[in-house]
Amino acid sequence: MTSLRQGRAAALLVIAALLVSTVGDEVAMVALALRGADRTGLTSVVSAQMLAGLVPGIALGGPIGRIVDRFRADAVLGVTLALECLIAAAAAAVADGAVLLIATMLLLGALGAVAQTCVMALVPELFPASDAQLRVNSLMESVRNAGYIVGPLLVGLLTAHGGTGLALAVDAGTFAFALLAVPVISRWLVRAARDRTQTADAPDAVTDEPGTDGPRTAGKTAGGLRVGLALLWAGAQRRTTLATIAVTVAATSVVNVLLPFFADEIPGGTAVYGVLLATWSVGLVLGPFALRGRLGRRPTAVVAVGAAAVIGLSYLVTGAYPVVPLMLAAFLCGGMANAVQNVALRTYVMADCPPDVRGRVGAAYGATLQSSVAVGFALAGLVPAGWARWGILAGGSVAFLAGSIGWLRTRAQAPSTAAAEDVPVPTGRASEAGTP
Repeated sequence: MTSLRQGRAAALLVIAALLVSTVGDEVAMVALALRGADRTGLTSVVSAQMLAGLVPGIALGGPIGRIVDRFRADAVLGVTLALECLIAAAAAAVADGAVLLIATMLLLGALGAVAQTCVMALVPELFPASDAQLRVNSLMESVRNAGYIVGPLLVGLLTAHGGTGLALAVDAGTFAFALLAVPVISRWLVRAARDRTQTADAPDAVTDEPGTDGPRTAGKTAGGLRVGLALLWAGAQRRTTLATIAVTVAATSVVNVLLPFFADEIPGGTAVYGVLLATWSVGLVLGPFALRGRLGRRPTAVVAVGAAAVIGLSYLVTGAYPVVPLMLAAFLCGGMANAVQNVALRTYVMADCPPDVRGRVGAAYGATLQSSVAVGFALAGLVPAGWARWGILAGGSVAFLAGSIGWLRTRAQAPSTAAAEDVPVPTGRASEAGTP
């Protein structure tokens, strides 16, 4: 009973740290963008800031994965939060010019990618059972998306009363608060490792459960992102699932860029467009709760690609029938499906991942999704503004078709091959060679 209560306390601390640090991430991004626009007056600087926040997760996936695999994830998370706190505080005082503003966003983007990878590695370490991971990931997704809503509202209030300097100072405080949870999580991880060791030493112990094969080996960190990608994409079902998600994310990223240009064509204009975005955000918070029922008992790969098809359908409906009630329903369903996809895919990727490669697989996962987003953003730049509606229809159609085909394929694979495909590599093997 004591262990159960401690496990719940650790989960709550991880979730609290995630909420506060997510709010901090949003406050930093919006406050730095506002400062960039105010101090330089150049759209190119703000654009460079946005790219600087995205690129580190792609370019630094290898080093990030090796760091998280070599050292304890909770220790890396603590150092990361401390550095984010210091950088946000320094930015509040000295980041005024274009170079410093872009550099600050670059550093915070890199540290944010490290923190995300740490959290992905911590969940299976705290909760080895895949059903428990699904529940925890669902709650974390709702909390994270709530942070995305609260963050911009908070920075708007702070900026209005004390400027971007106050917003960045509060941002530093959010990281400091999140840092307080790390020592408690560390103590629980040590206790959980001791319990696993005692279980493994028992004469009749069964030690082949995922995530219970003892401490990671510090030397098994060769290969970086290459190893992470090889393990991430190992197996036919994984390749089908990830390829489907990559296509749908790229297609819907095109839509996200074009939606502001479509705002003038919908009834109510930009005011309704803002309501649509808020409705999607509500769906992001509510969506993970759908996994508490029968949907949560379905194979996570099937759920993830099915949700991707629903996201595409929501955009397809929006472009084809720009009627406000229908669009609101489509955006609510799309936001819920977006959150379900995130939870199911993250759980599918990490549930049976050997402990000594979790960092690299998590970094490869983040780099794969962010690369798809970047491709979608680049493709959207080729679409004329006057063709926004057609671009939305095309992006929604591609996502819906790709998701539907992926759903049929993963559903056909699930009964016979899912059990084998879900484990990309036997624990303790091939982590150095980098081959599935």
